Amino acid sequence: MAVEETAESCGSHAATAASGGGAAGPATSSSSAAAAAQARKQQQQQRHKLEVYTEVLRRLHDAGLPDARAPGFDDELWNHFNRLPARYAMDVNVERAEDVLTHKRLLEQAKDPAHRPAFAVRSVQVSPILDGNQTDSDSNTAGEEVASRLLNRQQSIYPPPAFGSSTNLEALALEASKSHDHDSTSDNGRSLYRPMHEITFSTIDKPKLLSELTSLLGELGLNIQEAHAFSTNDGYSLDVFVVVGWHDEETEDLVEAVQKEIGRIEEVEQTHSLLTS
Repeated sequence: MAVEETAESCGSHAATAASGGGAAGPATSSSSAAAAAQARKQQQQQRHKLEVYTEVLRRLHDAGLPDARAPGFDDELWNHFNRLPARYAMDVNVERAEDVLTHKRLLEQAKDPAHRPAFAVRSVQVSPILDGNQTDSDSNTAGEEVASRLLNRQQSIYPPPAFGSSTNLEALALEASKSHDHDSTSDNGRSLYRPMHEITFSTIDKPKLLSELTSLLGELGLNIQEAHAFSTNDGYSLDVFVVVGWHDEETEDLVEAVQKEIGRIEEVEQTHSLLTS
């Protein structure tokens, strides 16, 4: 990598200066140390990205997915990781390798103006973190058993979010469980393990894009619980939102609602463009 070569060059110059006739000044030493630290960080990120890529590729091949059998797929997947910042590889859930395919597909669709913004919607499941302060006497054994059965069943249906720091989402699920302590057993189980939705957008990157997408979701009455925004090195965006507030676990109506809201916004923008031209 060019960055690594530059960093190595800085380190070599620092070593030469130190072994030569004069000692490097404080500013030079500080600059060289910072460059070396940055180089090490980038090398670590590159190694981690390669590890994640290798694991995702293995899982996709093991799953026997048609995309993974296509000629040149390995290179395409590596290019996908290289388009995105290092934190994409750090944050993505490798156990959900199929999610990487979805992100890759959306970024490809976004190249076509007719498909912008490309988006995907799915239900996701977040389990509550355990509350160590809860005692046996405070719990409802029957309710816990029902909730556990519901959780096991729904976890087999709904995957976890593609990204997370899911600590915040787990805490939210725990809070939801506490708020339903006085509900009936069956209602408590359904409320506690009702899935959230994950909506992923890809389009041309631009200023205030995240604000526009946030506003779009707000118009649909959705509350954003977590958001992850990535910009590619060729001018596209990948924005992932975990939301609550939709009335149905299924995604068909939500997909239609998002599409209609996108159309409405485009009409407003076109009208505004005509009026100001």
